[in-house]
Amino acid sequence: MNKKEKPNILLLTTDTQRCDTLRCMGSTFAISPHLDRLASEGVLFNNAHTASPVCSPARSSLMTGLHTPIHGCIENGIDRKSGHSTFPDLLREQGYVNIMVGKTHFGEQPASFDIVREVKGEKSAASLSGLGSIPDHLHLDAYLIDTAIEEMEACRQAGEGPFFTFCSLLSPHSPLDPPGDWATLFDATPLPPIDYQPGDLENLPLHARRLLGFIGKETELEARLATPEALQEMEQKRRLYYGMTAFIDAQIGRLLDYLDQTGLRENTLILFTSDHGTQLFDHGFDDKHNYLDATWRVPFIMSMPGTLPSGKVCDFAIWTDIAATILAAAGTYSRYVQGLDLFTPLMQGLDSPRRCAVGTLYKSAAIATRRWKLEYYVEEQTGRLYDRLNDSSERNNLYDDPQYDRVKQELLVALLTWRADLMDLQMMEESQRGGGPVAKRIKPYSLAKSGMEVEMRLSLKAEAIDLASSVK
Repeated sequence: MNKKEKPNILLLTTDTQRCDTLRCMGSTFAISPHLDRLASEGVLFNNAHTASPVCSPARSSLMTGLHTPIHGCIENGIDRKSGHSTFPDLLREQGYVNIMVGKTHFGEQPASFDIVREVKGEKSAASLSGLGSIPDHLHLDAYLIDTAIEEMEACRQAGEGPFFTFCSLLSPHSPLDPPGDWATLFDATPLPPIDYQPGDLENLPLHARRLLGFIGKETELEARLATPEALQEMEQKRRLYYGMTAFIDAQIGRLLDYLDQTGLRENTLILFTSDHGTQLFDHGFDDKHNYLDATWRVPFIMSMPGTLPSGKVCDFAIWTDIAATILAAAGTYSRYVQGLDLFTPLMQGLDSPRRCAVGTLYKSAAIATRRWKLEYYVEEQTGRLYDRLNDSSERNNLYDDPQYDRVKQELLVALLTWRADLMDLQMMEESQRGGGPVAKRIKPYSLAKSGMEVEMRLSLKAEAIDLASSVK
């Protein structure tokens, strides 16, 4: 594939966006015409998950294609290890102009970005919230869309390229500041009831309560949830949240219109997703740092009309697949990446090769198949097992139910085998010293499987477990 044949690539991400913000993902109340259009003109993944349900770990996995135990960023405020290649590094080798616009939050900035229009600090410091209602075009996310268009147009006018543009929006992360009429858009729209039952906070895994700062406060927090003031606050925040996602959809629509009007669309691969969701008071709290579906599962759409199918719905994808997919579209590959190439099979008319989601969070790991979700907490030596088909609210923990012991053990072995297979292949391959005799013996064995092969091994095992559970 020569330089002129390589597609442009646009990666669009939001921050903290739930799946129920998109009509194309089954929401009955969301306002998302432009993302719905993108899905109708591309491929929608209805079981996409982030690599880790926390901002910086997820974004570090995005850039490196590595899971959190390998790149080292296991929580916000903990930098990922230096020295790992990022996918923009390999895109530059393929002749790409790399453009970064918006929020990074993935640690060290790759030197392979040619143009950087980064937003530093938190959204509240950079936005115009607090100044009262503002027109749409003065909102920070509208500015980021304008900036992405400006930089892509400069490339087009200069005849440069192909380009890779990472447009990283800040919303709907708090503060929720939809401009103008977007702030009242959902005032008259009945939203589904909050999925909360008394006792939900106490029933969260100890691991999650520790990360969320709930230990010893569960009773106090539960009591506050029952007050009229809390209910009013929750309802208002939810209305603002969905108004914010509707505004973001409109901004993305402007970017899609630009690609159509300039003739760039047919040779541009577009990927849209979000770093994680949020509970938005389902299960009694508004945060991430957990494996509940509202947080771990994310929107994910790929579109390139004429190259990828239109209106196709696939099952699984995870955030480490993004690096593998973008590299494949650019005509290259990294054996270090712990993700699956989704571009090539979809281009060939096949389904996603991924058959499960897998991720990590601090001292835990989790796997989700079509039917099952298993969470394992290493320090507590216990876990959670949910039947995803029959318990959408994830309240009936089957982990200690003898009836499900076989499927629990199979999932646990698959998950822990995957975790044991995770290796820092780049560090191991680039090591010149070779180490002692044992290190020399395990090096070729460890390097025998690429990151992609480790993910495929897990996917095949997950598919077998589902088939044994009569999931077709």
